[in-house]
Amino acid sequence: MCGIAGVLYKKGSGPVGEDLKRLVYGIRHRGRDSSGVAIFSSNNGAGGNERLLIHVRVGSNPSPQEIDAVLSTLEGLLEEEGGEILDHRVAGTILGIGVQYSGSVRKLCYRLDRYKVQTISIGYELVIYKDLGTADRLDVVYHYSRVEGTHGIGHARLATESMVSPDRAHPFWAYGFADIAIVHNGQLTNYWKMRRHFERKGYRFRTDNDSELIAIYNAHYLEKGMKLQDVLEQSLLDLDGTYTFLVATPGELGFVRDKLAAKPLVYVDTADRVVLASEEIGLRALLPDMESMTVEEPLPRTAATWSIDGGRQLSRLTYRAVGME
Repeated sequence: MCGIAGVLYKKGSGPVGEDLKRLVYGIRHRGRDSSGVAIFSSNNGAGGNERLLIHVRVGSNPSPQEIDAVLSTLEGLLEEEGGEILDHRVAGTILGIGVQYSGSVRKLCYRLDRYKVQTISIGYELVIYKDLGTADRLDVVYHYSRVEGTHGIGHARLATESMVSPDRAHPFWAYGFADIAIVHNGQLTNYWKMRRHFERKGYRFRTDNDSELIAIYNAHYLEKGMKLQDVLEQSLLDLDGTYTFLVATPGELGFVRDKLAAKPLVYVDTADRVVLASEEIGLRALLPDMESMTVEEPLPRTAATWSIDGGRQLSRLTYRAVGME
């Protein structure tokens, strides 16, 4: 059992960090092993595709030597591609590095992995904070509640399928891609089959967590030019198991609920924002005065997306699509 949450502001930005803190803390009873948030904001990348932000895991109270070793490794790789380090800062066990880089994100990720540099997220707008413990503890260390943005997702984890560690905490960034993140409650029963499918395409995985596969699955088809709504609908055919997950990209937030709908999800869609959580108690942690709002619970085999320009799509799959190529 885990808890998932999300928020998207329509046609503007808002206190996404604070919203996610309240939402995830409101569902902390669903998992106290670890927690995390992914926030999308143009401020994260200092405007447009000019500054790529890389989050790297370092040790607790990292020494200057440890930080210099990571920076030196990254600097050497960037120089080969005409890039450079612009700035860096440490918060908790996360080293955030702003870089100028126009090369392949996947190539950079895989080369960093060769040097045992553990990337948590890469993006022009995406930033991820995740660690052991509950959402309130996470905020004490990383101060993510101060971050404004357009949308984001959060997670409270109860570990069942893989070990408890910061790298297996959610949200999962799509390893090798920029600006795609997911949170997931459930289990994929065809995980290893799907993982082999994507490994044959050249993708790498950092963990044995099935949620990482969901992130790479979505990123792969988005890169091929599919719309997020179409990818989510297709995932209902390709991914076996019981699951509900949220996906966030720079312009959209979406969800999928499998054919059994065993993993809970509710949401409210207001004039200024949409708010989602595993349980209504999570919604009420953010929206205490909900009496005038309509709480919606998606039907089985449903996929939906909201965009930051106010658009919305929702469909219930009742046909057999083509599925994976």
